[in-house]
Amino acid sequence: MGRKIKGIFYIAAILLATGCGKEEETENVFSDGILIEVEAPQTNGWNTEEITGTRSGRTKAIEVKGKDGLDMEISTLHDNGAAETAEGEATTRWANMDDNIVFRVVAYKSATAAGISTSNYAGYGDYKLSGSTVQTVKSLVVPAGTYTFIFYSYGNSNAIAAFTNGSASVPATNGQNFMTYVKSGVVINNIGSRYTLSGIVFKHHCARYRVQAIAQAGRMGTVTACAGTVTLPKHNATYTFTNGTFTTQATTGSINLTWDNPNAMSVYSGYIYLLPQTSANATIILNLTIGGIAFTNKSVTLSGLTLTANNTYYTNVSFTTTEGYIIGGALWANGNLVYESGQYTNYSNTMYCSKAANAPDYFTYNNPISNNVELVTTWSDSRDPCRKVAPANTWRTPTVADITNLISTGAELKTDCTIFGEVLKLPLTSFMRFTKKHPHESQYDYIGYYLTTTYPTCLQNGGIGMYNTDVILAFPVRCVRIL
Repeated sequence: MGRKIKGIFYIAAILLATGCGKEEETENVFSDGILIEVEAPQTNGWNTEEITGTRSGRTKAIEVKGKDGLDMEISTLHDNGAAETAEGEATTRWANMDDNIVFRVVAYKSATAAGISTSNYAGYGDYKLSGSTVQTVKSLVVPAGTYTFIFYSYGNSNAIAAFTNGSASVPATNGQNFMTYVKSGVVINNIGSRYTLSGIVFKHHCARYRVQAIAQAGRMGTVTACAGTVTLPKHNATYTFTNGTFTTQATTGSINLTWDNPNAMSVYSGYIYLLPQTSANATIILNLTIGGIAFTNKSVTLSGLTLTANNTYYTNVSFTTTEGYIIGGALWANGNLVYESGQYTNYSNTMYCSKAANAPDYFTYNNPISNNVELVTTWSDSRDPCRKVAPANTWRTPTVADITNLISTGAELKTDCTIFGEVLKLPLTSFMRFTKKHPHESQYDYIGYYLTTTYPTCLQNGGIGMYNTDVILAFPVRCVRIL
């Protein structure tokens, strides 16, 4: 009896000495089972056709009038390619998965998915795609038997939360490119070997979506910054292994939209992934910079939006204005300021300038009445003629900083105007010299002058720069919007 106890003690000591209590190594972890490896998977691809014309998939355009002078027109487009047969879809649209994607394999000792249960749970492994190969992040070793393997991924490189036999379902949310694949009836019987699961084609359970921000040609500069959110009434979902159902819940949530260094008249956000939902009310909020102006909380609600799994959707947000030109960090009025019949208005034609004696569109510095020869050298907003355009305090006279920013966009001198930033045209206007009783100096019609809020500095757009005067001259004013 003593010998037997001594022998058992000796064996235990050997096991401890060889590190039996340590985490199992890849090389010997499957000595009594089969190590599961995975061939590089694919996906069933996306419906990627970008619809630019009018099709049945286009939602009714929504128009939103902005209080800041920037209006929006919004429409959502989607590809109807999902109407193709599933067979054609499966054989012609397979695509490689993006690199560094992490995915999980859960093993159940069952010939079919219907037999999945917590009692049949056999373990899970995690894998990461690296080029055309698959790296093992967490090994999966199973005993001999017939198995159903559930594959799932959130479409990113993040580690997936641990899994136990306490559940046969997993959660998903907006923002995750949730994908699954089921491989049933896999017979494994070669103990101590490796078994490679092949022919894996992940199915997309979410829709792919992005937003296009479009600046109005001829009236705006480029979009140089953009960010936003999309809020949907369904934000969470559950995928159930036993029947392969993907169920979305009515929990409101938001997902961020981002643009990668935009600098164009039309820019697309990166793709985000949204849960399927029908007749949803989605709210889009954008913060963006157009023509150097930062616009915040540009919001619109899309009614009746339907998002179907494996489809690609686009919301086009076209920014427009009827009030002027957005360039150099300011919204410049359509035309020069005019005072007639006691009313202040911004003329509708950007090229209009009267160039006439006692003209109603020439003002002296900080003087609310055109043709008034009173010389005022200290600026007061209460005397700003631009602020008197209805509705009051919507417009103001440009500052020297406004003019400097405008010039920085680039200027092209023409015979009758200067074009700034390829957007804003300021006609060459000359001036009125009241002190010499010459109402209009026609010999200077090839040079343009515009008032600023700093005496005696004005814009000389014929010479493209700043001009200072110490006499009473009257110049046109091109107002900028108060934002």
